[in-house]
Amino acid sequence: MERCLYEDQEATRLLCYLVAEDGEAGERHFEVSDAEGGSIGTIRRVPPSGRLFKHTWRISQPGHPEIVGRNQWSGHHVKRLAKRAADNIVPELLNAVTGMGPDDSYGNPVRKSRTLEWVSDGDVVMVSESTKLLTIKKDWLDRRLAFAFAFLGDS
Repeated sequence: MERCLYEDQEATRLLCYLVAEDGEAGERHFEVSDAEGGSIGTIRRVPPSGRLFKHTWRISQPGHPEIVGRNQWSGHHVKRLAKRAADNIVPELLNAVTGMGPDDSYGNPVRKSRTLEWVSDGDVVMVSESTKLLTIKKDWLDRRLAFAFAFLGDS
C-alpha cells in the first residue's frame, strides 16, 4: 500500500507518495515519488550494527551525495561534541545509546526525542529531533524528502 502526503487538508493535491520495498540485511527502503510518478529519492532505515545502538537513516536524492542521519553524539564535529558533553553528558549519552533518559518523578525512564544530524560530504544538510522538529540547512535538499521522513517516524 502506498503512503501519500498531500498539500491540502482535503487531500486533493498530492505532494508525494512513498512505496515500501524490502531491502537487504533488515533494511527498509521507501521510494519517494512526486505526483506524476517521478523519483524524488529514497529513504532507507538501516538496522543498528550492535545491540547497544539504534538504527540510522540514509537519504538518496538524485544528483546529490547520500545524506546520512548521524546521532548527535557521533563526534564528527569536535567543537559541537565538546559543547554537548559540557552541557550534560550522562543523560544525553544514555539517551543516544539506549533511547532512555533519566527517570520521571515516578521512577519510570523517560524516552527523549532522538536528535540526528543529517550529513552529506561533511556538511550538515538537516537536523531532526525525532519528527517533531526538522531544520533544513541546505537549499538543495528537496523538502518532500524531509516531509517523507517525518511521515515515516524515527522508529
